[in-house]
Amino acid sequence: MKITHRISFSFFFLFLCVLNPVWSEVGTNPNTDPKVPHAQDHSNHKTKDPKTNVAQAPDPNSPAEEPRTNVILEEHPKNLEPMQKFNQVYEHRLMVRGGWGIGKLSPGILNETGQAWLINSFFRQTSEPGAPLVLPYKSPKDLNVDSQFWDIRYGYKNKFEIQMAEDTTLGVYSRDLPASNEFFSPRSGNYWASAFEGNRLLRFEGVSSHLRFSYTHPLSKIFMIGPSLNFHRYTERNNITYGSYSSSRQEAPVPGKTTWSIGGDANAEYSMKGILPGIYTKIKLRDWWELRGRVELMDRKGDFTVLGSQIIQESFIDGSSNFAVVLPAYGGTVRDKGYVFNIESSFRYCRFTLDIGIIRQDLKRTYPLYLGDTVGSVPRTDYSARSIGLGVSEMSNSIKHQVTEFYIMPGVSFFYDADGVY
Repeated sequence: MKITHRISFSFFFLFLCVLNPVWSEVGTNPNTDPKVPHAQDHSNHKTKDPKTNVAQAPDPNSPAEEPRTNVILEEHPKNLEPMQKFNQVYEHRLMVRGGWGIGKLSPGILNETGQAWLINSFFRQTSEPGAPLVLPYKSPKDLNVDSQFWDIRYGYKNKFEIQMAEDTTLGVYSRDLPASNEFFSPRSGNYWASAFEGNRLLRFEGVSSHLRFSYTHPLSKIFMIGPSLNFHRYTERNNITYGSYSSSRQEAPVPGKTTWSIGGDANAEYSMKGILPGIYTKIKLRDWWELRGRVELMDRKGDFTVLGSQIIQESFIDGSSNFAVVLPAYGGTVRDKGYVFNIESSFRYCRFTLDIGIIRQDLKRTYPLYLGDTVGSVPRTDYSARSIGLGVSEMSNSIKHQVTEFYIMPGVSFFYDADGVY
């Protein structure tokens, strides 16, 4: 019986503990008492004293309740402050970018071979009777390249700009790729007909360095245009091999001899510079989106050298064979003329940018002076159609050299004005 009373008392005490906070809230919160009117907005309405039933003005010292409005977070003024800050035109801006790209190359070192060797073989018909005629029948195709980019830009009030930049174009090609010239030699008085690979490109590297000064003037709220001047330097390195094949007839001075190139390579290096005038434009489509375009007239001049070795094997009618090394050595002056076109789309968030663009170089290469020869003990008509002494064929032609590159470059900017650095 005592246990039953104790259990009943315990449940009654627990019931009071649970209901006591609820009663307390009902007694203190007017919104839970049906007899007490709902709380009003004291900032817009007057209240009545319950004792005198007289309307009273709101207390100016009491905190006013903030009005609740449906504001999108992205449009809140505090959230817009960073973008507004970076959308301003600052006195000074420093931008650093770096990126990568892919593209296509039509190399001048291969494009010049077909025309030059054909003309040289025609000339030899008179100077060396019985020399084989060399006809190009398969030209090299455009080759894939990889690119690396970096630049540093300083801007003053979004009008004046100084840019230091470097672009590196690199291509490495195996013998399975179409990076060569193919030739056909018809039968002549001393040689049987033959087909062979004349010149193959194994590696290409072109490095362009720029120091640009630009000014863009606003013609409207979104369009700016102005001149630019580029102090430009260019180096090019080509690793190439020379091929050949010939077989002499019975009427030849040495009948029944087969000659072909089995190895060796050469390095063709170019070094040029020039001052390139151009036009620079900007189109501001959005606060975060800008289009930029530049056209420059290319005219660069410099020097070139070709130095290397070629291993020749000679097989005779009696079964004996012989190996010899010949040394091609050439040099002179070179000039590239044409245009460079660049357009890019720039996306920005605060100080960060992402630029996607294309660079197109469309050039014609000429040789004001071309000198050299191939030194060795093997008769040149057996393996080579290259120039002897003065390269008239190279100097009389203009050769196509084209590079097209697509790139992506992330970047970051730093700003400075009277208020400080951002």
